[in-house]
Order: sequence, then C-alpha cells, then structure tokens
Amino acid sequence: MRYKGKIKKLNHIVVSDPYYNKGVLCRYEIENLNEKDWIVNLDIIRKKEKIEEFDISYTDFFMLIKKEDNLCNLIKDGISYLNDINLKEYRIGMDTACVALGINDNAKEIINSQDEWQPSCSIRTGTDGFFGEVKEGKDKNNNLCFVYIYGSIDDDMDYELDDIKDYLVKQFEITELEIESKSSKNEVENAISVEEG
Repeated sequence: MRYKGKIKKLNHIVVSDPYYNKGVLCRYEIENLNEKDWIVNLDIIRKKEKIEEFDISYTDFFMLIKKEDNLCNLIKDGISYLNDINLKEYRIGMDTACVALGINDNAKEIINSQDEWQPSCSIRTGTDGFFGEVKEGKDKNNNLCFVYIYGSIDDDMDYELDDIKDYLVKQFEITELEIESKSSKNEVENAISVEEG
C-alpha cells in the first residue's frame, strides 16, 4: 500500500538498533535540522519468494522523507532523484534482534533506551544482521534534501501491514496520511538518477 503524508517539524532522526551508541557505522543519525513541513511517501509491501525448497515471506517498507515534492520520488524498490544531489548510504545493522526508528522526541527515546532489551520504541526482527538501509541526499551546499529508509521484517514476527504503518506514523509524527495507491507499482515522471534498493 502506498501512502503520502507530512511531517510538521523535523529536527532529529535516528534509525538504529537501540543498543548502539552514536558513531557506530551500521546506524543512522542526523540532528539539529530545524526543518518544517516535509513530505513523506511510504510504501509497505508483503513479499514471498522460494529459496531452495523453503517459502519465505516478509514485509518490506520504503519511506522517503523529502523537503520538496520534485526533488525525488519512490520507485519500485528504490528512489529516483535529481542529478545534482549528493547521496550517502548507510547499512542498518542489528545485534539485539530489533531496530528502532523515529524523529524528534522519539529519536531521543531511542537513544535513552540503550540499556533496555528490545524497548517499546523498537520493532522486533527475530534475527540479527542487516535490517535495511538509509540513503541521505544533500544539495551542493550540504543542505539535507531527503532521507530514504528501507527495511525488511520477517513475517514470523506476526506484524500486520497496519502494525508497521502505525509504528512508522507514530515514530515519525506523520500527519495528514492518505492512501495514494493500493498497488505497489510506483511510476515516476522525469526521473534523472535512479538508485535501486
């Protein structure tokens, strides 16, 4: 399901295993943004595939937080963005079979829950390793243009699509959320650069 919404105030973003300290390579954090009225695109897709004789099912989500609508767009399993944007990529890892994502006060809660095992601000993943990735886009003046977040959750964790949506809406303080499309086919006009997830 594809959604669109807004974030009224954006100052601090954290995507991390809550156990990790600031500066760990497989986490993402940016602060002191002092931004207002950003746009959010969110796509949540349940997938199935066969690996050898095993049927694997999982849920992928793709979230794009952007300053302006024409800077970048979600496409199938990735993003398209303008050529003059510089991209930095982060792989998000886990050592406590959970990951936490959030902005502003929710970001602070993630940081302050470091001593808790799988705190309530996190999503349980059932495994350690890599959860997904963050791609950060900045303009030539080093101003943040967008943050793209991709994550994957094994269906063994019994999260419904609405559970994941509700978690992201709460943690990212998303308002004015509306359904853009019930299908997962993402079409982009005027794509210049393309990054596949």
